[in-house]
Parts: sequence; C-alpha cells; structure tokens
Amino acid sequence: MPGSSSKSGGRGPSSSPLPHAMVPPSRPLRPSRYAPVSAAIFFLVGSTTLFFCFTCPWLSERFSVTVPIYNGVIFLFVLANFCMATFMDPGIFPRAEEDEDKEDDFRAPLYKTVEIRGIQVRMKWCSTCRFYRPPRCSHCSVCDNCVE
Repeated sequence: MPGSSSKSGGRGPSSSPLPHAMVPPSRPLRPSRYAPVSAAIFFLVGSTTLFFCFTCPWLSERFSVTVPIYNGVIFLFVLANFCMATFMDPGIFPRAEEDEDKEDDFRAPLYKTVEIRGIQVRMKWCSTCRFYRPPRCSHCSVCDNCVE
C-alpha cells in the first residue's frame, strides 16, 4: 500500500487505541477435567458394544438367550453406578469454624462415644477438619476434606 509503513496497515499492538484489545498469549494445551470421564464412558460403552456385536451372538447360540439379557442388565447397573459416582456430590463435610474449634480443648480426645438411635457409636477426631467424624466418614487425602 502506498503511504503505509507496515504490512498490517499501521494497526500493530503499539498503535491499538485499546490496551485490552490485544490478543492474549497462547496458553499450553490443557486437557479438560471431563476428559477422563469421557474416556472412561467411551471405553465402557465401546467394549460392551463390541461384546454384544461379536461374542454375545455366539454365547446366545451356544448356551442360552438369557446371556445377552443378563449382560445387558449388568451393563446398565454398571453404567448407572459409574454416573452416580461421577456426578453426585461426594458428601463433603464443612470444616469447623474457628469459634467452634475453641469450644473443644486443644488436646481433644482421639475418640468420643455417642449414642445414636440407641446404639453406641465411636467417633474419631479429625485434626485437619477439627471435628469428630460421624459414622461412615473418613478424611480424603485427595480433596483434603472429610467425606461421607
């Protein structure tokens, strides 16, 4: 172009009227947090499909027609449990507030026995979350919370 000093027509990053209009630098490719779930569902459904297409017809001819029905029911249970484990709330117990923590002694006993519906239950003290864990509750090392 005549009268233009650069190939971009004088519209480089230094001549942009808005500083926030610049293109952000490219970030490295990060996998989505749904990639492992998608891969697991793909392998689960894919392997079951291959089983029903290739192995199941031979099994139904050789043994019984109930084999594909039984395997279909088992597959639905496995898929339902996988989806529940993936998408449901794990039951995280919130940590104790600072003022709640002061009610207990600094050296709280490791176990506390309480009565729930007429049954004696032994609850363990969680030093990280600063409360006694209810039954069927444990501290998760991955999410660093007590979960049911």
